[in-house]
Amino acid sequence: MFPVVGDFRQLIRRMLTHIQSGFARGLLDTHVENFERIAAAYPWNPAAHVSCHNDPNLRNTLFDGTRLWLVDWETAYRNDALVDVAILAENQPPEMAPTMFQAYLGRPPRAAESARLRLMRQWVRLYYAGLLLSATVNPAAPIETLSAPTPDEFRARIEAGTLRPGSLETMVALSKMCLAGFAAELRAPGYEESMAAAADLT
Repeated sequence: MFPVVGDFRQLIRRMLTHIQSGFARGLLDTHVENFERIAAAYPWNPAAHVSCHNDPNLRNTLFDGTRLWLVDWETAYRNDALVDVAILAENQPPEMAPTMFQAYLGRPPRAAESARLRLMRQWVRLYYAGLLLSATVNPAAPIETLSAPTPDEFRARIEAGTLRPGSLETMVALSKMCLAGFAAELRAPGYEESMAAAADLT
């Protein structure tokens, strides 16, 4: 069993506070406000937390054609089970996420479970935005816009060499894509209904 290291919600809250200083004043207010709305709506039960990797993205998987390895366990600790599921969903084509969630549960998800995963994906977007920017925040030169490339535009720029993997520009672009995804989801159909349904404990 993995140890209890901290509270995922508090980690994101601290990250948001930190990276806010690297953006123009007020630019992340909507993100902060809606993070807190999710925190109020999402049933948080540390007694039900499980051993989690907390970063199961594609860069942390190895496959030799026969066996699959999940590597880089430095961020592993007990957490809400949907953290890892949400990260995996964020790394899947959109049409694959429902199938993946059903396979994880071993049955079709209940409405409240689907709602919680939707909200957890929002937290995961903020989590990765914070991870990508935490070491590069520069209050002396704040980011002035949240304009971000689409996933297709990002891939095209990587392939063309105008964005280099691991560069500061690339990390900022990825972070802004996470923040843009968070903001877009707030306007998506059914989002407010998911906020209400997530609290259903039946």
